[in-house]
Amino acid sequence: MTDAYAGPEGQADPTYQRFARLAQAFVGAPVSLVSFVDDVGQVFPGALGLPEPWMSRRGTELSHSFCQYVVSSDAPLVVADARDVDFLRDNLAIPDLSAIAYAGFPLHDLDGRAVGSLCAIDDQPREWTPEELAVLSDLAQACSSEVQLRALGDRARRAQRSATQSDRHARLMLLMSEAFADAVSVDDVLDTIQRVAVTAAGSRRTAVAVVHEQVLRWVRYEQVDGVPAALWGDVPLSDTRWPSVAAVTGDGPQIFEDGAAMAAAFPSTAGLGGDGALAILPLTAATGVLGAVLLRWQLPRGMDGELRSVLSALAAYAALALDRAQLLEERREVAHVLQAAMLTDLPTVDGLTISAAYAPASTGEDVGGDWYDAIALPDGSTALMIGDVTGHDMGAAALMGQLRSMLRGLTWTFQEPPGAILRRLDDANLGVGLRATGSAVLAHLDPVGADGGRELRWSSAGHPPPVVLRSDGAAAELEGTPDLLLGFRSGAVRRDHTVVLYPGDVLVLYTDGLVERRRENLRAGLARLVATVQTVVPGDPWALIEALAPSTLRRDDVAVLTVTLG
Repeated sequence: MTDAYAGPEGQADPTYQRFARLAQAFVGAPVSLVSFVDDVGQVFPGALGLPEPWMSRRGTELSHSFCQYVVSSDAPLVVADARDVDFLRDNLAIPDLSAIAYAGFPLHDLDGRAVGSLCAIDDQPREWTPEELAVLSDLAQACSSEVQLRALGDRARRAQRSATQSDRHARLMLLMSEAFADAVSVDDVLDTIQRVAVTAAGSRRTAVAVVHEQVLRWVRYEQVDGVPAALWGDVPLSDTRWPSVAAVTGDGPQIFEDGAAMAAAFPSTAGLGGDGALAILPLTAATGVLGAVLLRWQLPRGMDGELRSVLSALAAYAALALDRAQLLEERREVAHVLQAAMLTDLPTVDGLTISAAYAPASTGEDVGGDWYDAIALPDGSTALMIGDVTGHDMGAAALMGQLRSMLRGLTWTFQEPPGAILRRLDDANLGVGLRATGSAVLAHLDPVGADGGRELRWSSAGHPPPVVLRSDGAAAELEGTPDLLLGFRSGAVRRDHTVVLYPGDVLVLYTDGLVERRRENLRAGLARLVATVQTVVPGDPWALIEALAPSTLRRDDVAVLTVTLG
């Protein structure tokens, strides 16, 4: 391509970049794209791994597009080697973008039309696994929700500008668009539904239910005088006596101008909740009916076209946001499982009991970069490692996997003290361009000596100090000033520290999520750890996590590695 190139060019978009990062992290392909196609070409607001100049231009002509076939067919396109596919073998994406293996799933707009794709590309032939394709499909659905939410926001902003008489309605649309755009988790979405319903529709009370298996479960509601508490229990979807069931099983919104109108349609509701108007709106997304939102007004009122339009928009925004939050929550759960799966089985070493535990953060939407490891070395010593890569997202988890594997290889290959190995890790980390930053402790535990003890030699790259519980019940931090964090400078000073451990002693390595708490000095957390290791079951990492970072308090991932000398 020359500088005379006049094809389409795009710009990076932070949200679509995030979807591209998730696809790359889960599938492990060199290139991942969020692309949109029109009659002229395609643009990539989300892109990782493209060669230049395409990465900078973020666009190509259709001569370089596989995405166009995903859009035209409105179906996934999955090929192991594009050179073997008749309609792809002459596509210029093969020589110019190194697109050999391709897996792309369609993105849909508000009208259900395919407008682009989320895809992964490999420069080598590749058979895509069912698990990889399932992840890409789920991410494409979540990305489609983002496309649709943006379209709804654009529609609201256009309505605001269109005419003076619709100004208030447009402001409400914009309010809802922005409110739901900021809602990330399922709890955020449920809270936003209740808040926006009161603001936009003027209802006195709001309740939200979700479909769970074959029941409708009320997850947000307010107890009301005269309404039995049992009314908020799970309602089987087969129980057609209730307007809420009718709304979610296909009859559409249930809107009544007063209590008498509702009782006439559903006699089971007579005398419940007063005489005010009521609306029950199904929350319908591409994946199905997710639940319902109930709005109750204090007095009877007419349901004019403007209010019905507001209610319709509220249900649409809420359903799209809830669908996106549920999909991303499922992906986060998968991410935590994958992160834990990267932590290999611990070795069996005579005279040592090595145990470990990893607990993800109990709140928030991100995964982290915490890890642990242990290796039985050829010289009879045992290498022990723990670390925390900077960041709390899939990128951090991916960097963690690479840095951990690099340290394993260096530890096995070079029979050197821990400080020297960490220096090599810095050189390799920066030299290959990984540039992962974070903290770590690397320790070597020698075989049993003549006096029955084992020398522990350790080095810390900015990591909290190890703790030792002695056989007599005394516990203390190991003394040794931590050196510079990993990933900042090659050749940084890495000092080794030594201590002798004896049978019955317990070594505890951990990440900062075990001891750090908001608005508290780290020294207080370390003191609490030293005191706690003397009271819980020795050598039980889960006991430490439950005592110091239970799920109710845990705001960060936690990894703990313990070694008990026999």
